[in-house]
Amino acid sequence: MHVLIDDHDDHDGHGTVTVLTSPSPGEAVYAAETRVPYGTEVAILDGAAKGFVIGEAITGPCRNA
Repeated sequence: MHVLIDDHDDHDGHGTVTVLTSPSPGEAVYAAETRVPYGTEVAILDGAAKGFVIGEAITGPCRNA
């Protein structure tokens, strides 16, 4: 699993948190992706960080255009 926190997101300019899960060993790809804007909570659902929540306390509030 990988967690990406991008405060200069080219996708929407507002910053995103992306959680990549379900890796395919040997293929360097992930079967599942969750992407949320800054200020939106996303929880890690498995692995060593299970239950850890990434939200406004980490990213800051949602950034509106």
